[in-house]
Amino acid sequence: MLVAGGRGFVGSHVVRALAGAGFHPVLFGPGMAEDRLADIAGRYGEIHGSIEDRAALAAAFAEVRPSLVVSCVAHGVGKLGLMRSGEAEADAAFAVNVAGHGKLIDAAQAAGVGRIVWTSSTVVYGPASDYGDARVDEDDRSAPTTTYGLTKQMAEALSAFHARRHGLDIVGLRLPLILGPGLWYQGAASAIADVFTAARGGEAARIAFHDRPVDLMHVADVADAVLAVLRHPGALDPVYNLKGFEASLVDLIAVVERLVPGARIALDRIEPALLFPLIDGGRLAAATGFAARHDLDGLVRSLLFPKS
Repeated sequence: MLVAGGRGFVGSHVVRALAGAGFHPVLFGPGMAEDRLADIAGRYGEIHGSIEDRAALAAAFAEVRPSLVVSCVAHGVGKLGLMRSGEAEADAAFAVNVAGHGKLIDAAQAAGVGRIVWTSSTVVYGPASDYGDARVDEDDRSAPTTTYGLTKQMAEALSAFHARRHGLDIVGLRLPLILGPGLWYQGAASAIADVFTAARGGEAARIAFHDRPVDLMHVADVADAVLAVLRHPGALDPVYNLKGFEASLVDLIAVVERLVPGARIALDRIEPALLFPLIDGGRLAAATGFAARHDLDGLVRSLLFPKS
C-alpha cells in the first residue's frame, strides 16, 4: 500500500491506523522536520519524492507495486492552514492539489492499482447562506469561494474524469474541520485546539470565534473512514461527505468546563468570516457502515486527557 502525504496531520493518523490493521504502508512525499510516526518506527516504509514529479511517482509505484493507494496530499505553507496556504500561494496550490493529484492518478493507473482513496474537503461547498437550513449532501452543488476549495473541486472533477475514461476506482472523502493530536498548523481548528491546551495547563484563555454550529471530527475517525473505504468489497461513489458531529464552540467550552472544574475559557463572539453549510454524511454510512467513534464528549475527553 502506498500513502502519499503520510507524514502530515491527517496522513500520519491514517498511516498509524493502517499499520494497526495489519497493513505495511509505504509513505511517499517530502521529508518533514517533525516525526509524527516515531511510535510506530519500523512498521512502515518510506520513499521521498514529490507528487509533482512524474518520474519519482513512477519509480515509487514500480518499487512498491501497491494494489491500494491513499492520498492525504495538500499544499501547505509553513504553519498556515490549508485555506490560508491556498490564498498565499495559489499557483503552488493548483500545482500540488490538482496537477499533482492528476499525476498520482496517472501513475496508479499505469501500475494497475485497484482503488485510490483520497482526502477532499467540505470547503467545496459555498457559504452556508446559499443552501438554506437543510444539511447538504453529495448532490448539492459545489460552489467554493476559496482557492483551496476550488482546487479540491477541480481534483474531484479530475478524479471523476479518470473514473469515467479509464474505469478507475477512485473515492474522495470530503473532510470537515478536523481536530486531534498532532495538529500543528494554524487555522480554525488550531484556534479551537487552544481551548484544550489552556484547560490542560490550568491556564486562562480568551478565544475569538463565532458561536455557530460547525461540523467537527476527530482525526482518528478520518483514519477509520479511510480504512472502511479501502476494505469495502463493492463499488462506491466517486465522493462522499465525511460526518463526525455538529457543535458550536459554546458547546465545546461547556464540555471542557464540566470535565475540568475551574477551567477559565472566555469566548469573544465574532461573526464568521466564512461559514460552511452543515453536511449530511448518511451516504457513506449506508454504503460502508462507517460511523464516527467520537462525539463531542468523546473528542473533548480524548484531547483533555490524552493517553500517555
